[in-house]
Amino acid sequence: MRIAIVDDDPHLAELVKIWLEASGHSCVVYGDGREFINSLKRESFDLIILDWIMPDMDGEQVLNWLREQGSRSVPVIFVTQKDSEEDVARILNEGADDYITKPVREKELLARIMAVTRRSHPQQVEVEDLDLSPYHLNTASHSLSMKGAEIKLTQKEFELVLFLFRNIGRLLSRGHILASVWGHGSEFNTRTVDTHISRIRKKLDLNPAHGWKLTAIYHQGYRLERVEDAAA
Repeated sequence: MRIAIVDDDPHLAELVKIWLEASGHSCVVYGDGREFINSLKRESFDLIILDWIMPDMDGEQVLNWLREQGSRSVPVIFVTQKDSEEDVARILNEGADDYITKPVREKELLARIMAVTRRSHPQQVEVEDLDLSPYHLNTASHSLSMKGAEIKLTQKEFELVLFLFRNIGRLLSRGHILASVWGHGSEFNTRTVDTHISRIRKKLDLNPAHGWKLTAIYHQGYRLERVEDAAA
């Protein structure tokens, strides 16, 4: 997953980043809440790890802003020194998905991330076949067909198609796509994403006639939608 770490303690943020990247995740660190919110004009994430007590704009304000913007599909885990029952209850009621008290422990953090992800994104569970008419994806053989006819894709093209179909309706930033498909240590730039998007749009003939719409959002990224969902 691509994870945002929002914490004004640079040492803790870097330690959490090391743990998460060692587990295969991609991470971006932000030193305060306002910097993180400003980044959302061009970035997207699968999960947010959010410190509560920060100068200028604290974690509670960031959470309220996210929920007011309708970002309920992205889970938020609070990490904080606050540990009273009242604090925990309040922040969970305001929309946090989980809560960890400091000092943070690696195995607990990873376990909670897995639990939150299973609840928030059940569609991410590995299955061998995905039927998304008129397309059929086989994740075991990395093959894709349209109305029974195979569409030839490179390995990265298939991974990109799979990532998009697993995130239907979500606005995905170019950086998010690059990190998730090419890896957090990728030496490629976001033009790679644009080139591959253009190829798969042409190869899959993604258009309303086939029930799908792949839209480029200026300065942000891409969104794949079913046509009936877009119309609604």
